[in-house]
Amino acid sequence: MKHFLNSFKYAVGGIFFCIKYERNMRIHIVITIYVLYFSTFYEFTRVETILLILTCVAAVSLEMVNTAIEVVIDKVSPNYHTLAKIGKDVAAGAVLIATIAAVAIGIMLFWNTEMFVKIWFYFTGSVINGLLMLGSVLLAVFFINSGKKRKARIRKKVEQGQEKEKNEK
Repeated sequence: MKHFLNSFKYAVGGIFFCIKYERNMRIHIVITIYVLYFSTFYEFTRVETILLILTCVAAVSLEMVNTAIEVVIDKVSPNYHTLAKIGKDVAAGAVLIATIAAVAIGIMLFWNTEMFVKIWFYFTGSVINGLLMLGSVLLAVFFINSGKKRKARIRKKVEQGQEKEKNEK
């Protein structure tokens, strides 16, 4: 049972690592929150809602896989190597493809000029709604730009780990 619970702890730790160190992860999270919020203005079917959620989850999950691949490559190939670059580029390409698909699906689901006008008037017709939206945008910008610098911290942890491994031998 302890191992089972630890697996959740490690998974949550991985999620928080990505949020803390990966700016693109924070961007994906912010976009996901706004997409899900704006979806409440629409009368999507259950299938459309499921598609929207799966699309968002795919983009966020692939960003996490990309981060995992980058971290492993940085560990095994701390210096520049063509194959390391290719591995990172391919992983980033997977995220790009998922993101392009997410944007395409979003356009197909959300594109409704009448609804755009209704949403516009919802936020501009009420000072409170407008200020809340403005506040959320400012908070989102702060969140996106608030992360730690990954490269320097990861490189330092890798060096500390290598030093610890040498001392244990």
